Amino acid sequence: MLWWIIGIAVVFGIISGLLRRKFSQNTFDAGNHNERQLQEEERVKASSWFTGGQ
Repeated sequence: MLWWIIGIAVVFGIISGLLRRKFSQNTFDAGNHNERQLQEEERVKASSWFTGGQ
Protein backbone atom coordinates (compact mmCIF):
# COMPACT_ATOMS: atom_id res chain seq x y z
CA MET A 1 0.00 0.00 0.00
CA LEU A 2 2.82 2.38 0.83
CA TRP A 3 4.42 1.65 -2.54
CA TRP A 4 1.20 2.67 -4.31
CA ILE A 5 1.16 6.00 -2.50
CA ILE A 6 4.84 6.61 -3.29
CA GLY A 7 4.29 5.64 -6.94
CA ILE A 8 1.31 7.95 -7.32
CA ALA A 9 3.27 10.80 -5.71
CA VAL A 10 6.21 10.24 -8.08
CA VAL A 11 3.97 10.13 -11.17
CA PHE A 12 2.11 13.24 -10.04
CA GLY A 13 5.45 15.01 -9.43
CA ILE A 14 6.74 14.14 -12.89
CA ILE A 15 3.55 15.30 -14.62
CA SER A 16 3.48 18.48 -12.54
CA GLY A 17 7.12 19.22 -13.40
CA LEU A 18 6.53 18.71 -17.12
CA LEU A 19 3.47 20.97 -17.13
CA ARG A 20 5.26 23.63 -15.08
CA ARG A 21 8.21 23.61 -17.50
CA LYS A 22 5.88 24.00 -20.49
CA PHE A 23 3.95 26.89 -18.94
CA SER A 24 7.06 28.63 -17.66
CA GLN A 25 8.48 28.56 -21.19
CA ASN A 26 5.33 30.25 -22.51
CA THR A 27 5.38 32.94 -19.84
CA PHE A 28 9.10 33.47 -20.44
CA ASP A 29 8.44 34.03 -24.15
CA ALA A 30 5.67 36.50 -23.33
CA GLY A 31 7.91 38.28 -20.83
CA ASN A 32 10.74 38.35 -23.33
CA HIS A 33 8.44 39.94 -25.93
CA ASN A 34 7.30 42.53 -23.38
CA GLU A 35 10.91 43.29 -22.47
CA ARG A 36 11.83 43.82 -26.14
CA GLN A 37 8.89 46.19 -26.55
CA LEU A 38 9.93 48.21 -23.49
CA GLN A 39 13.52 48.39 -24.73
CA GLU A 40 12.33 49.63 -28.12
CA GLU A 41 10.22 52.34 -26.47
CA GLU A 42 13.17 53.42 -24.32
CA ARG A 43 15.41 53.50 -27.41
CA VAL A 44 12.94 55.76 -29.23
CA LYS A 45 12.70 58.09 -26.22
CA ALA A 46 16.48 58.30 -25.90
CA SER A 47 16.89 58.86 -29.63
CA SER A 48 14.41 61.74 -29.65
CA TRP A 49 16.04 63.24 -26.54
CA PHE A 50 19.52 63.21 -28.10
CA THR A 51 18.32 64.56 -31.46
CA GLY A 52 16.30 67.39 -29.96
CA GLY A 53 12.91 65.70 -30.42
CA GLN A 54 13.09 65.60 -34.19
